[in-house]
Amino acid sequence: MSVRPLFIVIEGVDGAGTTTQGDRLTAALERAGHRVHRTREPSDGEIGTLIRRALRHQTAHRLTPRQVALLFAADRQDHCDNEIAPALARGESVVCDRYLGSSLTFQIIDGEGDFDASWVRSLNTPILEPDMTLLIDVPEDVAIGRIIARGKPIERFEVAETLRRVRARYLQVAHEEAEGLGVVHVIDGTPEAESVAAAVWRCVSPLTEGASA
Repeated sequence: MSVRPLFIVIEGVDGAGTTTQGDRLTAALERAGHRVHRTREPSDGEIGTLIRRALRHQTAHRLTPRQVALLFAADRQDHCDNEIAPALARGESVVCDRYLGSSLTFQIIDGEGDFDASWVRSLNTPILEPDMTLLIDVPEDVAIGRIIARGKPIERFEVAETLRRVRARYLQVAHEEAEGLGVVHVIDGTPEAESVAAAVWRCVSPLTEGASA
C-alpha cells in the first residue's frame, strides 16, 4: 500500500529557519512512510543559480525588480516541470523551501510602485499548487541574530528594516492573499527548533492520515 504524495512549502523571512524546519519535516514524513524529495527556490537549475548570484550582488549589472520577478517565475516553471511534478508522479512527497508565497512577498516589496501582486500572479500561471504552505514567523531581531550566527554573505533582503517589511508582507499574504498557496498555517518560529518542528508536524500530520492509495 502506498501513500499519497504531498507537496509542502516552507516560507519565512531570511533567518526564520525554513531550511532547518524543511529538513525536520522531511525526516518526519519519511518516518510516516513517505519517500520525500527535498528542494528549494531559487532552484539549483541554471535560472536559480543566476538568481542567487543577483541576490548576492555578483552579476555584472544590478537586475531590476521586474527582471528579478521574471527570473523567479521562469525558475519556478522550470522547477515545477523538471523537478516537482516528476517527483510527485513517482509517488514522492515534495518539501520545498520557498515558492509562490515568496514572490508575492519579496517581489512586491522590491517592485513597489512598479508592479503589483496581480502581475506577479499572472507570471506564475500555471504552476502546481501545494497542499500546504507553512509560514515560519519570526521578528526581525531574531532573524538578524540567526543570519549573523550562520556567518554567510549578507544578501539583498537581509537587513533589519527590509526584514521587518518582509515579515509584515508575508503575514498579509498568509491572511489575505493566500490563493494558490494551499492550506496556509502561520507558525511561531521563535522557540527552539524542536518545538517549532512539533508545531509543523501538528499541521502536516492530518494530511498523512488516511492518505493511503
